[in-house]
Amino acid sequence: MSKTTVQVDPLAEPTERVSKGFIAVLSLTNLGIWTAFFAPIQFLLPLQIDALEGGGTKESSLGLVLSVGALVSLVASPIAGALSDRTTSRFGRRRPWVLWPSIASFGVLLTLGHLTTLGMLVIGWALAQLTLNASYAAVTAMLPDQVPVEQRGTVSAMVGVAQPLGVILGGAIATFVAGDNTEASGQDLRYVVVAVIVLLTAALFVFSIKDPKLAKGTMPPLQMGPFLRSFWVSPKEHPDFAWVWLTRFLVILGTAFVTSYLLYFSIDVLGKSADDAPGTVFSILLFYILALLVSTVIVGPMSDRVGKVKPFVIGASIIAAIAMVILAFAQTVAVAAIAAFVMGVGFGAYTAVDLALISRVLPEAGDRAKDLGVINIANAAPQVLAPFTAGLIVQAFSGLGYDMAYGILYIFAAVVTILGAVLVVKVRSVP
Repeated sequence: MSKTTVQVDPLAEPTERVSKGFIAVLSLTNLGIWTAFFAPIQFLLPLQIDALEGGGTKESSLGLVLSVGALVSLVASPIAGALSDRTTSRFGRRRPWVLWPSIASFGVLLTLGHLTTLGMLVIGWALAQLTLNASYAAVTAMLPDQVPVEQRGTVSAMVGVAQPLGVILGGAIATFVAGDNTEASGQDLRYVVVAVIVLLTAALFVFSIKDPKLAKGTMPPLQMGPFLRSFWVSPKEHPDFAWVWLTRFLVILGTAFVTSYLLYFSIDVLGKSADDAPGTVFSILLFYILALLVSTVIVGPMSDRVGKVKPFVIGASIIAAIAMVILAFAQTVAVAAIAAFVMGVGFGAYTAVDLALISRVLPEAGDRAKDLGVINIANAAPQVLAPFTAGLIVQAFSGLGYDMAYGILYIFAAVVTILGAVLVVKVRSVP
């Protein structure tokens, strides 16, 4: 694939429309990263921990692993983004931060399959989050770096599809790649497949995308005090940035309450065995991805045509909340599949315009990756809060039955998501 022609000035507001090849490469690179996030989160880590502990402690143990990893991502993404903004390599600002962290994450993922204690899984997943988030910060910055405003809904939609596709690809790996769910080390080959996907998609980005070089001296010298203070984006000076951060936090938090224990939900509520649960989750998610793909492909370009973003974000969040209410009363695979379909419609629409909204409230052109990293805290923080909070809710109400416990959890998730939808109206600078 030939390299794409882009802006010569890396700090200029992009005006030249990007090619289909650029969009395809950016989407595939995101797919590799999201697969590496979701295959372990949704399938491999729960199966490892269930083989290690099982019983009533698996939820809290999984919550510990996921929360520590998400805590690392809170720091990794904005710091890597800020350093990416300042990188003056002859290969550009973003490509080095995709290449080296991806190589490191390849090694970490290969190691994860061999870990057989809870403590080592905590450390291993934290390192995976560190390396993957460093790469993700650079990849995400390509949207405001090189995509003009009038094209961002479409590109945001195509890139956004990578996130749920990562869940589906992770489910396919857990279902169709050989493994032993009774042993903690039984996920080894599945981690190998995930690691190879990350490395191949990163290589595609590095060798296909042209990344303008930042001239030395363009950015002020790095001083620790100002550098650390730069991570605080004043809500008073940049209120729209703050509102977008908060609304994203709430919507992602509501979604994380649903996804954190989806595999355990299929075991404890739908009555599936540990061997059958991955296949059940995968089949449910097929309904999700079908609806999401259709919704995303329609809503992204539609947003560009009408020139509005907020109505789509609000409507999408409400639809996602309705899906959570349906899931709260699901006790069969069929009803769970219906909830997944509705969720796909809502979250597909949300994904289609989310990055387009975010990219239009970034404070400074020179800090795009750093500010996106700060926004990503709104994506990572729920991954810290949701596993522990969801685990506490499920354990607190499990005496009433797991169906009741998960029902309460998903109703709470719907309320949080609706709140996120309501607060989008506070954003003033974006229609």
